[in-house]
Amino acid sequence: MTKLHILNGPDLGRSYDLKEGTISIGRSPDNDIQLKDRTVSRNHLIIRKKKNRYFIKDLKSQNGTFFNGNYISHDMDVEINEGVPIVIGMSVVCLGEGCLEYIMPVLDSIDLTKEIRKVDGVYVQNRKNTNQKILELIYNVSEFLAESLDIHEMSEKILNQVFNLLKRIDRGSIILLNPETGETADVISRFKKPGENQGGMYCRDVVDYVIRDRKAVCISDSRVEAGDDLADKLRSLKIGSVMCVPLIGSSQIFGAIYVDSLQKPNAFREKDLSLMKDLSRRATLAMEQVLLYEKLV
Repeated sequence: MTKLHILNGPDLGRSYDLKEGTISIGRSPDNDIQLKDRTVSRNHLIIRKKKNRYFIKDLKSQNGTFFNGNYISHDMDVEINEGVPIVIGMSVVCLGEGCLEYIMPVLDSIDLTKEIRKVDGVYVQNRKNTNQKILELIYNVSEFLAESLDIHEMSEKILNQVFNLLKRIDRGSIILLNPETGETADVISRFKKPGENQGGMYCRDVVDYVIRDRKAVCISDSRVEAGDDLADKLRSLKIGSVMCVPLIGSSQIFGAIYVDSLQKPNAFREKDLSLMKDLSRRATLAMEQVLLYEKLV
């Protein structure tokens, strides 16, 4: 029998069998599934099972129901599939086992309690900074990684999605290596403003360190990390913040994803780095599939 899994929040780890008919979810104890999340409405939504198909309907909840990259309309039945996460207030739920490995590593790094404020006695989430935006990026990245793309095109789309989420980025690059020589084979870059390519596309010292040691780097404020060689280099280049993660496959390193903020320190947080690591993992899996396909054909 298909189960509904709670992936985060106060009810993390709980699961429920989904039987035929209608199941109500909300904060009130009168629901079939009661959630303790303060941002979940008393009667938030219902799930209907009809002949092995599942449908959800939002019951005009305060904070809405986020599914498949969008908030669903009130009082409208929306069909859902197993393995696709649903955001209810600040809680993430999922039908089937597919989300447990796929979404959990990202959600584990997010402190959702910091995203809640109280308005007129009701706990409301800050939608601009919550996990909905992160899940939207994961949806979009997963969608185009599943397509038949070449690695260059894949890298361009990843950068576009990162810029959509992390608003304080000034520059971003994906550096791809030649698998045989380990030398730089391609650099895909994007700048916040067109024609802003001044002083290079990325800090080479940071990228070289990440590729050599195969470790992610996040320097939130280069001004305060005295004695650190990378921070010293960033200050000399007038770079306030930087994140860089390696693209490591099962048998090789493909390169690195690099983003920075030139004038603004503290542009990136711990959960941003966790998101970048998750994107790196997904991207390298897709790159390995592309290379395998190219060898087969």
